[in-house]
Amino acid sequence: MINADLNSSNFNSYASIDDLEHFANARDISLPDNKESLLIKAMDYLNGLNWAGKKAKQSQTLPFPRKNIVLDGYLLPSNEIPTPLITAQCMLAIEAISDDLLPSVREAPVKSESIAGALTVAYAVDESGFKPQYTAVMSILGDLVVSSGFSINCIAERS
Repeated sequence: MINADLNSSNFNSYASIDDLEHFANARDISLPDNKESLLIKAMDYLNGLNWAGKKAKQSQTLPFPRKNIVLDGYLLPSNEIPTPLITAQCMLAIEAISDDLLPSVREAPVKSESIAGALTVAYAVDESGFKPQYTAVMSILGDLVVSSGFSINCIAERS
């Protein structure tokens, strides 16, 4: 059962069924009957992200609420769930209607190899083996999420 009450001991979802229904209705999206499982699948995805700040309480089971997060230049209160997070969960729940949000990630098997002067390797690309990326969701989450990638800083000068 979905419980979006932050003050409840069995709090397990940032978005409620009502939040999901309002989100879908505003976008003319039909929802199936299994709304709870869609929200749980979305939570599974969200739980795997690298969040900014720290949990508000060490004992809490979900990543939010959090402390030490600055959102749009303002310190986010550590006793609330930010609206972009609720929106992101609803977006992911909609994606979960037709897609597996957490597929197993496998490397593509080698389809063929040849060594005749130069090395050629062809991979059998199977879309089911790659983890999907939800750029719209990540864009909405913005500063709530810390990048899990890397960056390189450099300076290029013309002489």
